[in-house]
Amino acid sequence: MKLQSSRGRTLHEDVVILDTSEIADYADYGGMLYELKKIGVRDGEAYQIDNCGDLLMYRDAYRRCKHILEKFRVKALCD
Repeated sequence: MKLQSSRGRTLHEDVVILDTSEIADYADYGGMLYELKKIGVRDGEAYQIDNCGDLLMYRDAYRRCKHILEKFRVKALCD
């Protein structure tokens, strides 16, 4: 399956788009990023944050940190 951005560009098929809209505030968002960093999942290497605040994450990194993301109510839009 190919994922496409809102501009119609095809994204890498090993990328998972994660919806972060359920995170209550910036403190929780920062807490989630800190927990990811503690297990070695780092911004720019394993994921990127898009302009809307959603995460674009490589599938292997997503599998490693899925339990952390679920604690913060982050859901995969396409898995």
